Amino acid sequence: MSAKGEKRQQILDAAYKVFSTKGFNSSSIKDIANEAGIAAGLIHYYFKSKEELLLTVQRDIQQSFHQQYQNNKDVDPANVLTEIKERVNNFPDWYRFRFELYALGLKDENLQSEVNHILNDGRESLASFLQEYIDKQEDTDALASILLACFDGIALQKLFDENFNMDNAYQMLQDIMVSYTKK
Repeated sequence: MSAKGEKRQQILDAAYKVFSTKGFNSSSIKDIANEAGIAAGLIHYYFKSKEELLLTVQRDIQQSFHQQYQNNKDVDPANVLTEIKERVNNFPDWYRFRFELYALGLKDENLQSEVNHILNDGRESLASFLQEYIDKQEDTDALASILLACFDGIALQKLFDENFNMDNAYQMLQDIMVSYTKK
């Protein structure tokens, strides 16, 4: 990676950390610059606005998660569920960041279309993965929508209640998926 690319990534990493801990509205470019250890003006060299920075962070994270599944076609649905469940424990900031973006999309028309794109992209990616295991295309799209809602809902409950039994919820979800898979 070039020096410019490394600096850009340093800014994105700092923005992710700041947005995840402080929230978007409570974060400033100065906060991000301090976290990155750079001058605030340098951020504007790479990104036009705080909103652009937020969306770039989300796109990069989402792309890395999608590549995990696209590069590994031999993964079975049960393993995907396990990985997503572990993500809640291992990357709670990602879910905080994601929910922050959803909330912003409900209030800000400029972000609304981007959040819609994020949701559609996630649904299409999951549906594409599920096509390997499910007989009907329409079932794939519907199941992807349901699963994404479940993933986010379970994560949200776990973020609010550390005693929430995520294992039971994911076991039920796995049982539902097994009933739809073709094996």
